[in-house]
Amino acid sequence: MRVTRLRLVNVKRHADLDLELAPGLTIVRGPNEAGKSTIQRGLELALFRKATATGQEMEDLRRWRAPADQVPAVTLEFEDEAIRGRLHKRFAAGRGQVELEVNGQSISDPNAVDQRLAELTGLPSERFFRSTASVRHQELAGLDRDEGALRDRLQMAMSGADRGTWAARRKLEEAIRRYRSEGAKNPGLLKSCRDRTGRLKAEVQAGETELARLERDRESYARARDARVELDERLARERAQLEASERAVALLSRRKDAEERYSRYRRAAELRDQIDQKEQSHPSPAPLPELRAAVERLRGLEWTISEHRAELSTELDLSDQEAALDVPRWRAPAFLALLLALAAVVTALTAGLVPSVRTVAAAAAAALAIAALLLLLPVRRQRRAAVEARRENVLRDEEIARRRSGRAELVKKVQAVEQTREELLKSLGLRDLAVAESLLAVESEHVGSIERLDAEFRGLIGNEEPEGDLAALRDAAAAEAEQTQHALAGMGEVGADPIASLDRYRNSVRAVTQQRERALQEEADARARVEQNPVDAEQVAARAEELEAERLRLASLERRLRIYEDALAALNAAEQATMKKAARYLEQRMGRDIERITGGRYRRVKVDENELSFRVWSPEREDWVDVRSLSQGTLDQVYLAARLGLVRQVTQHRRPPLVFDDPFVTFDDERALHAVALLKRMASDHQVIYLTSSDRYDAVADRVVVLDAPAGRDEGPAFADAASGLTRAGDGNGPGDGTVTRVRRSATAGAGTAPGHEQLTAFGVGSASTAGAVDATGGRTPGSGSDAPPEEPG
Repeated sequence: MRVTRLRLVNVKRHADLDLELAPGLTIVRGPNEAGKSTIQRGLELALFRKATATGQEMEDLRRWRAPADQVPAVTLEFEDEAIRGRLHKRFAAGRGQVELEVNGQSISDPNAVDQRLAELTGLPSERFFRSTASVRHQELAGLDRDEGALRDRLQMAMSGADRGTWAARRKLEEAIRRYRSEGAKNPGLLKSCRDRTGRLKAEVQAGETELARLERDRESYARARDARVELDERLARERAQLEASERAVALLSRRKDAEERYSRYRRAAELRDQIDQKEQSHPSPAPLPELRAAVERLRGLEWTISEHRAELSTELDLSDQEAALDVPRWRAPAFLALLLALAAVVTALTAGLVPSVRTVAAAAAAALAIAALLLLLPVRRQRRAAVEARRENVLRDEEIARRRSGRAELVKKVQAVEQTREELLKSLGLRDLAVAESLLAVESEHVGSIERLDAEFRGLIGNEEPEGDLAALRDAAAAEAEQTQHALAGMGEVGADPIASLDRYRNSVRAVTQQRERALQEEADARARVEQNPVDAEQVAARAEELEAERLRLASLERRLRIYEDALAALNAAEQATMKKAARYLEQRMGRDIERITGGRYRRVKVDENELSFRVWSPEREDWVDVRSLSQGTLDQVYLAARLGLVRQVTQHRRPPLVFDDPFVTFDDERALHAVALLKRMASDHQVIYLTSSDRYDAVADRVVVLDAPAGRDEGPAFADAASGLTRAGDGNGPGDGTVTRVRRSATAGAGTAPGHEQLTAFGVGSASTAGAVDATGGRTPGSGSDAPPEEPG
């Protein structure tokens, strides 16, 4: 299988890289960060990774700063003898797509595509591809990481079928370990089975010992259960009779209730008829409240009239009281007394003035004064009597006026009350109060009888009116009473005397219930003895069956262990034969390859078929030396020869492409040229793609593809001078022979490409005879140094 064209779209730094590869040795050269390893990874993904793969690795595969809708895609065109094909994978997680076209036939099923690619390359998986035909930096010595896969592929190569012997042997060894383990904490299957067989045997023996006692307990339990069942049946019968008695008592109660309702409704109907009759025959046309109010008012009017008339009759005849009281005269005696008093005063003054008559005048004055005082005493009484008489006369006049006015008003009131009485009697159609009172008494008695009847009616049916006609309710109650009577008659002895039957069956049920409780206790005791017995017949039988099954399982495990051991021995023998044959093949192939790479220093190689380790014959020591004790460069050279030999061995007639990512960094110049020359010879059978940053292998290449360095620079202010100095330092490439294609970046680079990056596009196929390195326009590669012809390839 030879890849003729590889295209990477939106893969890491490559927006759209299109490479045309030579059928033989193609060298892809470029400085660091030119995307060489990305080309190798893209080829691995195209051949082995599913388009629906997910994970951080697939996220990291996306082109830098690319939009979310731009997903990585890899396309390769290949040839395999008469087969022409094209493979396209678009990695978009669940929306990923794959399409394989082989000679015009298209395949889009991922599993079918993987199977077809495995047939074309001879490599079953990406892991195996990276262990043999795809070599990265410092990975030449990594054979031990996939020793199992290599062993399986060698077995397939020898036998013609992929049997997975390495994984099978590991599984067999693990199975034998699981069978053979004797640890206490993690016993093996055999030990566990033997221990379980012993435990089951002891349990079966103990169970058989308990079976006899269990049988006796079960018989006791059966007898107790039969007795309890018999009592249950008897109790059920007694309870049925008790329920019948209770129904009979309920029917009796219903009958009594129906009879009582019948009596009530019958009496209520009679009372209703009487009430209706009395309601139609009231003595008074006016309702009793109105009649009572009218009579009460008449009574009030009569009393008012009588009171007024009595008051008029008690009034005095004012004609006899016309004369007024006489007023006593007191002013003349009072004037006389005053004169006497003045005379006494004058006499006293004269006595004071005329000494000669002082005594006589004094005596005269005293006598006058005494006479004045004696005269004033009756004057005082008469004056008081006069005042009282005048006051009595005023009061008498006022009383006479008042009485005359009140009598006139009272007469008017009597007349008005009499008129009102006459109008009220006229409205009632009665002659006088006596007739009204008689009518009131009769109406009250009539209404009272109605109320007594209504009270009795309400007492029978309640305050709320019954629904339906009373006659219908009465008839319904009579029918219900008759129905319950017939039902009781149909219940036989129980219906004849329900109360006595109820008492009798209650006592019977109580007695049977006590007997049943005792039977239940006996049954529970017997059942407890049965349940407390740890083993029953079914358990012993089950344990016996388990014991027999465990014995059969133990025999099966022992037989299976023997088969596993025999199969492992056969696999080991077959693998040893296979690895021995492969080791001899590798020794022959590796000897020739190592001799070419080391210039004849090492020619003989021994391969350990058990560990896939290598030894070479050392001319200094004259003995076999483990290659791991040699220098790293020599160790890498040995493992390069081993990988090439393994590729030839395991792929047989298939020829997958070989991809190398600058694995010769530890080789000196001479051995590196020898190694490249070895790859050049292998290019006749295998397509070789060599990724490097050096131009020392250009002379032997069938095609050289040159990748430009990334043009982006950090133009920050702190390092602007250093960046400009680096820019002026020059970027030429060394000289080389063979066809050289410089891949430039086009102006159509996709969005997200770093500043200064250009799209990579490879065109044209040259021959080894073309001198100089040319770019895509036919000019000489800048920095080629000189126009001198190249050296002949080694």
